Amino acid sequence: MGRSSSLRGVVRRAHLGMALMAMALAGSLLLLAGLVALRVHLENNLQLMARSVAYTVEAAVVFKDAEEAGQALARMLAREGVARAVVRDAEGAVFAQWQGAAPGLRARTGQALARLALLAPAVAHIRYEGAPMGTVELRGDGQALLNFVLTGLVALLACTAVSGAVGLLLARRMLRDMVTPLQALAQVARAVRRERATGLRVPPARLAELRELGDDFNALLGELEDREALLQQKNAELQQRALHDSLTGLPNRASFEQHLQAAIARARGAGQAMALLFIDCDRFKQVNDTHGHAAGDALLIEVARRLQAQVRAGDVAARLGGDEFAVVMAPPATQADAQALAGRVAAAMREPLVLESGGVLRPQMSAGVAVFPQQGGDMESLLHSADAAMYEVKARRGRRTTDVYERAQR
Repeated sequence: MGRSSSLRGVVRRAHLGMALMAMALAGSLLLLAGLVALRVHLENNLQLMARSVAYTVEAAVVFKDAEEAGQALARMLAREGVARAVVRDAEGAVFAQWQGAAPGLRARTGQALARLALLAPAVAHIRYEGAPMGTVELRGDGQALLNFVLTGLVALLACTAVSGAVGLLLARRMLRDMVTPLQALAQVARAVRRERATGLRVPPARLAELRELGDDFNALLGELEDREALLQQKNAELQQRALHDSLTGLPNRASFEQHLQAAIARARGAGQAMALLFIDCDRFKQVNDTHGHAAGDALLIEVARRLQAQVRAGDVAARLGGDEFAVVMAPPATQADAQALAGRVAAAMREPLVLESGGVLRPQMSAGVAVFPQQGGDMESLLHSADAAMYEVKARRGRRTTDVYERAQR
C-alpha cells in the first residue's frame, strides 16, 4: 500500500491546481480573443497602408519609373510592420518590390505567427483617371502579433503566480477551518482510546458541519463518561458487598482474612508484635427468641458501631458471621494494647440498648486475645489461639462477662 496523503496536502494541491487551471484557461481565452481582435486591426491597418502606397506610387507606375517606386516603398514602409511589398503593372508583372530587414529568428517567428493567425495580405489597385494601372500587395511581418503574444504570456505567467499565491492563502485559511478541528478531534479520540480520558472534549469549530460533528462526538464522550462512572459505581458497590457485611457495614470474613494476613506480614517484616481479638455476643440466641430477629439485628448493628468506635486508627474491626466479631490490631500491638482495647470494648458494651419497641437490651460479650508471634506464627495458628481463648472465657465465666483475658495472656 502506498503512502497515504494528508488532508492538508490534498486540499493545498487541489486549490493550487484549480487556481492555476482557472487562470491558465482564462488567460488563454483572453489571449486568443486579443489575437483575433489584433489580427482584424492589423488587416485594416495594412489595407489602409496599401491604399496609401498605391496613391503614392501612382505617378511612378504611370511614367514607368521603377526606381522611384522602389524608393517610395522604402520611405513609406520602413518600421511600419510590413515584411514585403510588391508593385505590379497592369499586366501583373512585378514593377517594383521592397523587402524588410534580413530575416532573423524574431522576424521568422513573427512571419510564422502571422501565417498561423491567418493574417491576409493587403491588396490595393493603382488607377489613373479611372483606368487600372496595377496593384500594390503588402504582407505584414507579424511583429505586432509576436509582441502581443510575448506580453500576454508574461502577463499570464504573472497572473498565474499571483493566482497560485492567492490559492495557497485561501487553502491555508480553509485548512485552518477544516484540518485544525479534525486534528483536535483525532487527538481527543487517541487520548480516549489510549488513556480512557473520557472527560476531554472537542473545541467548537467554525464550520457548521465540523461543529456538528464535534458536538455529536462530545455527546458520545459524555455518554461514555456517564457509563464509565456508573460502571465504576457498580464495581465499587460489588466490591463493597463482596468485602463488607451487609447488615453492619463492617468488613466480612474474606476482608478480615486479607487484613490479618497483611498485618502478620508487616509485623514479621518489622520484627514487631500484633494482636487479634475474637469477640462473641453472649445469649444472642435468647435475644432473637425473646425479642425477634429485628431486635437481634439492631443488637448486632449497635455492637458493630460501639466496637468500631473503640479501635485505634489502622486497626480493623470485622464481623465474621452470626454474633462473632474480630479486631485485627495492626503492628505494633502488644499484650497490653490488646488488654486496653478489650477493656474499652467491655466498657462500651455495658451501656443498655433501647429498642424501638421499648424493650431494653444489655449487650454482653466474651473476648479472646492472641498475640503474634507468642500465640501463633501464622494466620491459622493465631486464629485458633484467639478462638480457644474466647471459648475458654465462655466456659469459665459462664457467659457472665464481656471482657476476659486470662487465656489470651498465657
